[in-house]
Amino acid sequence: MGDPMRVGVAISGGMDSAASAIILKNEGRQLIPLHMKLFDDCRDSLASARRVAEIIGEPLHVIDLVEEFRTLVIDYFVRDYGLGRTPSPCPRCNRFIKLDLLAKHAWNLGCEKIATGHYARITTDEGRPTLLKGLDPSKDQSYFLFMLTPEILERTLFPLGAWKKSDVRDFVGSMDLALAQKEESQELCFVENNDYVSFLRKMGIEERPGPIFDTEGNLLGQHNGIINYTVGQRRGLGVCGPHPRYVIRIEPENNSIVIGLRDHTFSNGALISDLNIIRPDLARSKEFLKVKIRSTSKPVDCRIVKMEPNRLEFEFLEPQSSVAPGQAAVFYLGAQVVMGGWIEKAIRK
Repeated sequence: MGDPMRVGVAISGGMDSAASAIILKNEGRQLIPLHMKLFDDCRDSLASARRVAEIIGEPLHVIDLVEEFRTLVIDYFVRDYGLGRTPSPCPRCNRFIKLDLLAKHAWNLGCEKIATGHYARITTDEGRPTLLKGLDPSKDQSYFLFMLTPEILERTLFPLGAWKKSDVRDFVGSMDLALAQKEESQELCFVENNDYVSFLRKMGIEERPGPIFDTEGNLLGQHNGIINYTVGQRRGLGVCGPHPRYVIRIEPENNSIVIGLRDHTFSNGALISDLNIIRPDLARSKEFLKVKIRSTSKPVDCRIVKMEPNRLEFEFLEPQSSVAPGQAAVFYLGAQVVMGGWIEKAIRK
């Protein structure tokens, strides 16, 4: 019998990464615990990560990625908001920070694989690495992993892919770890109290008042800076009328916002850029795919209209509301992630 597989396991200090590490340890893997330092002050998460490393009996390696995280994730987030988009930073963090920069440290330490606490699965289909949804639909995180390449998938483990969140909590609780009682945050890790506007102000984004138009080009009022608005937003528009109005689009080139009735929020499809194709064979198949256009939405039926290198156009079989530039569009065939990219423009017919 050969030596056990050497695995670099990302330990954030949270419950899911702790469970992943302990599961792999119980499977007999040789673990190298890795903790990403993403902020100048991360004492709480570091203390929790050290506790997990103690349980699995290996020293914790702390990797300073503060500057890289700021450049690749935070700066992108700020820039996109300033352009009137609705950015989704988590896929970029997974691709460029966790499963690239952190993974390189794992390879330098002699690891064969890297593991994280994501709720997704990896399998092989006809020799091709395939990313699948996590079995717990309430926790599936495959949407945030669409940027991973087949080469990355070949060297990655997701130990929680077949677990339910409730079972993970019970499992960690049985280890007498206080992590099982920690409140789980649904917010961005770098935005305090989920207050995007305050964060963007602190990062130096200027709030310039500008016009609010309706879909016919009529001036309805004035907004107080495009960073205060996202596509589909209804509250806080400051425009009175007999019917609710919604943000239809944001036009940063003239610092304006266009609002309309709910019917105006629906789109027939979208243009996608920076396309990452995990399964080229399925991407060009004649089967209808499903697309997920934001993390909280359900995948809906769609048809690929045109595909070019790095870009595609698709249409929904039924119009969908609030298609926001800057969000990810991820395409599925059953449980398989076929491909994904960034929404550039909603298409209305």
